[in-house]
Amino acid sequence: MIETESYGKAVLGEERYNARVNDSYLYALILFGCVILMVIPAILYIRKYTNNYRQFIETLAEKDMEKLIKVNDKAPFYEKFMPPYIVKEDTVIFFKHLQYTTIAFKDIRSIHVAQTHYKGYSATVKIETAEKTHSFRLSGNIFKVINLVDEALQSNPQIIVNKNWNVA
Repeated sequence: MIETESYGKAVLGEERYNARVNDSYLYALILFGCVILMVIPAILYIRKYTNNYRQFIETLAEKDMEKLIKVNDKAPFYEKFMPPYIVKEDTVIFFKHLQYTTIAFKDIRSIHVAQTHYKGYSATVKIETAEKTHSFRLSGNIFKVINLVDEALQSNPQIIVNKNWNVA
């Protein structure tokens, strides 16, 4: 388009000038359509993701809301308002992409924590229930893992936790 405008109608001729301008408008329209095709699914994904959180946060009791605020105060910025899990009464709800998993603390047999400290803190938490073993990745800081294990043990002291998982 810049080249077409710099030459003008006098150099290119009326027909060629109009064809180039029409092609540039068509190109811009196609580019805009491609951007829209990428943005709309992203918006729908984010909307569904936030609705999953809002659905559970609206049903929290006062005590559970205080626990959530305590966890959020120590969370990294990028997880400040969308934590990887929410503790509600005697259950924990893990959020992973567009899905969520609810696990009752009374159903948990064991919790195994494997930590890594490569480029920041990260932990893989394996929660074994009678039916299934769930695996979740928690990153950012150790507080989330400590909080999860403490909440589980307060609700169900029979849970087996691997020894010395939080020793540096």
